[in-house]
Amino acid sequence: MSSGAAGGEGMPFRGGPLIPILFFITPLFTAASPRTAPFFLPIVAAVLMIAALRRGLPWRNLLKPCPALFALLAVSAYAGVTAIWAADPEAALSKCGLLLATTLVVFAASAAIPLLDSGQVRRASQAFIAGTFCAAGFVAIELLSDGAITRAVMNTFPAFRPERAKHVTIHHDKVTKINLSEFNQDIAILALLLWPGLLALKALNAQRRKLLAVLFFLALAVPIAISEHDSSQVGLVASLLVLALAWVNPRAVVRGLAIAWCLAFVLVIPLDFLAFKADLHQAKWLPMSARARIIIWEYTAERVLERPLLGIGADSTPAMMTKPKNPSDKPKGFVIRRTTGQHAHNLFLQSWFELGVFGVILAAIAGAAVALRILLLPAGAQPYGAASFTMVAVIAAFAWGMWQIWLICAVGLLPLYLLMPTALVGSPADGEHVPASR
Repeated sequence: MSSGAAGGEGMPFRGGPLIPILFFITPLFTAASPRTAPFFLPIVAAVLMIAALRRGLPWRNLLKPCPALFALLAVSAYAGVTAIWAADPEAALSKCGLLLATTLVVFAASAAIPLLDSGQVRRASQAFIAGTFCAAGFVAIELLSDGAITRAVMNTFPAFRPERAKHVTIHHDKVTKINLSEFNQDIAILALLLWPGLLALKALNAQRRKLLAVLFFLALAVPIAISEHDSSQVGLVASLLVLALAWVNPRAVVRGLAIAWCLAFVLVIPLDFLAFKADLHQAKWLPMSARARIIIWEYTAERVLERPLLGIGADSTPAMMTKPKNPSDKPKGFVIRRTTGQHAHNLFLQSWFELGVFGVILAAIAGAAVALRILLLPAGAQPYGAASFTMVAVIAAFAWGMWQIWLICAVGLLPLYLLMPTALVGSPADGEHVPASR
């Protein structure tokens, strides 16, 4: 996060149009097709790293030791170790490799960003804003037109149709309808783009910046609000609150986020049992998806108590679901049968189930260390970093499984989006020196 990362001559790297182009197409393409995130993350990271190395940055300086890096590597290593007793050893090893590779490329690419000069950063930030605007427009059109563009693509190219017709209606070999829930992944990507985009607008200090910020916020918030993705909607409200609080006292808020992340691991199992005991899984006022999750959470929490120390192994939940020890049933009034599902729909609970107490401790430390790195950002950027962390935490707590490849890579892109305009914002808060090793 400092110019001291520059290479031999100490001069900023002046790149061509490739980096701005990538910062335009990456948010656009990943929002239109979230499963392209694993394709774009290594490309963006590689371009940034190559730029730094060509400028003279020693390759060893791409990965500077820090607690967050070590903690994430420890989680990756432990996920690999769980393959020894995992119900699905291959899945455990593959997810170990995924998390390890994502961690390394994101930290290395983050170290390369300070080598860009202000002009390059400005162009990349402008491109990111434009790409995100286009992404929001695409998603909004899809939501309002019953997925007209996606339906046309699926009917023209059958290979793009989903393997399971869970969210689509096919009649006479034609996709005739797409449920709004099919675009939940697109909405999650938009939610992750929101705060980096507003930070970029703040950093550019353009004319009518406040008007542009309002338009940008509405362009992303409206699709999120009219979608069926409740997790992104909750994340939007929670991150707005955190942003407001962080403007008043960012250090306290960031430390609070680190503590809250750790407490979530402590409280998740008791809260799951309490929600089920309170019959929230039968509450008509809750969305059906929420009621289904409460059933999955309670049943998974019961299974956690069977192997609390080591868990069943990373990404082994699907294997355990197909061969349950006890037959799952669907009592009267339940929206789904009692099952662990393909995953827990909750990172904190899934960590307990698959990694056990040792993995939970490592995951808690890793998340807290990442949250505390927000204090390395300039004062004006810290509220946006805190809001982004909140958005990720909320989506992780209520939406997909913790090993979704596209989601891990989309979250990996988030720090790069945030760091690009950060160099234009200013210096760390209160004029304090924050050690780089943190």
